[in-house]
Formats: sequence, structure tokens, C-alpha cells
Amino acid sequence: MALTGFTVNPVVTSLAVRFAGDAPTLTSALTTSAYNTGIAAGSAIAGRTMDSSLGLTGPALVGTVSAALTLLPLIALALNRAPRQARIVAQRTNSPHTQDNAAAPAQH
Repeated sequence: MALTGFTVNPVVTSLAVRFAGDAPTLTSALTTSAYNTGIAAGSAIAGRTMDSSLGLTGPALVGTVSAALTLLPLIALALNRAPRQARIVAQRTNSPHTQDNAAAPAQH
């Protein structure tokens, strides 16, 4: 789990920065803040489960559930990235009919 965390975080941060536009520094800071918030929230939830009826199996259960919930968006992205046929959209600025009508004198 630690190996995955150390390898996924830089990749996700670089992808976020790539799509950040004019605010790559803010995006990098927010991504890092999100990681730290997740670590704090996961630790707090896992600590609470130790006081429940789950006992020492609580933190492992919290880790399993959070890992499973993390996989859901990954699976959705993988399924969404299925190859599709390319769609070419062209926009015509002047129609041939517009040019003919502009050249013809206006009839009243």
C-alpha cells in the first residue's frame, strides 16, 4: 500500500498540473493538501474503529474499504477510455449560397 501511495501521488500531481492551465502552483498545492487530508481522515477513522466492536481489525477494514473506494474512479476512467471512432467536426465560414446571394443585386 505504501509503494502504491508513493508511486501514484506524483503521477496524479503531474496530471493535475498538466491540466491546470494558468495555475499549476495552486493545483500542485491543492493536490498535496488533498493527500494530507486523506491521510488525516483515514487515520482518524481507523483510530475510531479501534474503540468500536471491531477492535484491532478496524484499521484493516478501513484500509480495505478506502482502497476499494479508490479503485471505483480508476475503473470508471479505464472503461471510459475505450477506443472510439474519431469524429471530425468542420465549420464552414462562408457557404457557397451566401456568396451567390451577396453578389446578386437585391430585388424588391
